[in-house]
Amino acid sequence: MILSCIVCTFINFINNNLNTKKMKKVFSVLAVAALFVIGFTSCDPVQEKTYADYLTYENGWVLASATSNPAYALSDGSYVSDLMTEGYLYESELDEVLTFNANGSMSINPGANIDPEWGYQQEVASTWAFNADTTAILMQLPFFYDETGYMFDSEVETCKILSLNENEMKLAFTFNDDEQPAKGEYTFILTYKHAK
Repeated sequence: MILSCIVCTFINFINNNLNTKKMKKVFSVLAVAALFVIGFTSCDPVQEKTYADYLTYENGWVLASATSNPAYALSDGSYVSDLMTEGYLYESELDEVLTFNANGSMSINPGANIDPEWGYQQEVASTWAFNADTTAILMQLPFFYDETGYMFDSEVETCKILSLNENEMKLAFTFNDDEQPAKGEYTFILTYKHAK
């Protein structure tokens, strides 16, 4: 805008102070050309962010919502659709922070809610990657445990990306549970927000 005003002022100056019409026309064309050159070269192109840029947000991601479809069968005979509020997730799992690094490493860090039975939770190191067409993240899920029930299951799971942007990461994880009473196929929809 300011540059346009300067060029217009220059053109008016040329028109008022040059004697010949030909010279006025040449200087006017040069001034307009200069305006276009400056206008196109002075702006840096906006670099589009990639999924990797969003995923590697430095403060990490914390679970905002988690649902199951169909409702997941718990060992007490109840069914849960909301994994966060209906008894599937432990309180200590609700504020765990997932941090993804550009080098393909990730960590699962305990939040403020420490399980009183365990007394201490440690950071878990793992890895992540995109699948070949960048439609899924291959990663360790923070609330899947091994046979002991105390250690995270180190198996890498495929989580389909439903959305990944500056505000949220929404994943769909579909799996077959072969244990009773939950036996069957389930899809967990996991929505993460930026950790503070």
